[in-house]
Amino acid sequence: MSAEKRRRGLRKWWVLGPLLVILTPIVLYSPFLIWERAQPQPDIIPGSGPVSTAAAPWVVAIGNPDKTCVGTLVAPRAVVTAAHCLGRATPSELTVIVGRDDLRGTAGRVVKVADTWFEPRYRQGLAEESFLGGAFGRVPLASADIGLVTLAEPVDAPTLPMADAATAPRGGEAATVYGWRMSPDDTPVLWQAPTTVGDDATCAREAAERVRFLPPRWHGVSYDRASYLCVGLDRAIRLRATDSGSPVVVNGRLAGVAAWSGNVEPDAPDYYTKVATFQPRLASLIDGVR
Repeated sequence: MSAEKRRRGLRKWWVLGPLLVILTPIVLYSPFLIWERAQPQPDIIPGSGPVSTAAAPWVVAIGNPDKTCVGTLVAPRAVVTAAHCLGRATPSELTVIVGRDDLRGTAGRVVKVADTWFEPRYRQGLAEESFLGGAFGRVPLASADIGLVTLAEPVDAPTLPMADAATAPRGGEAATVYGWRMSPDDTPVLWQAPTTVGDDATCAREAAERVRFLPPRWHGVSYDRASYLCVGLDRAIRLRATDSGSPVVVNGRLAGVAAWSGNVEPDAPDYYTKVATFQPRLASLIDGVR
């Protein structure tokens, strides 16, 4: 082979090599992507439907430059939500919307944020940024996905008490979840759905056995049972990303905030941070801003 032919061959591989590196995983993953996207949506849960903020005045929307989240007003100046909803945003970049049934409208009140806090043990992006662990093994999920938003001024609206050690929910108890993206047609109206709290052992097993092919590539999840609970074992809720931080209410108390979902399958449960575990710290912070 002449030197010129060798040079042409090398130039060809300089072009084709990177292209093959990019296209190979896409081709290999495409059947899984098609399967995952084709999963049917769960049926409407009996008893679920739109709800007014007059009936659930403590459910609030949180505006973030990156995404919209949900929170729960637990004191006139305090909103509990998920830590990942706060992200890297500064308090001045966040707003809290109170009393708005439909997020497409302008009803209700927009309140500025004075400060934010999230559990120091929470490390944002641990699961999302994992590749090898997510592709070939079980992903350890970041614990303590819970945060607190301090409002710049008090809100004159009913608040929801937090569950504590004495009132922490147990497996099998009736619960209600809330969110603005739960309707079957995905319109941004406040929606509620009845569900049941799962027992810890079943919740943990469901997370470990689930497989997800879309990034993040989870092949099962392990997590701290003291940090999370799950709902929807009997009938999946299928919360969407913009309902992160939304409340699950048990016996008239905030029992959990929506943190993550184990899979896109229609029967997969949703996982919430256990408020009772973090209630002492949250209560201490809230007492400091009353």
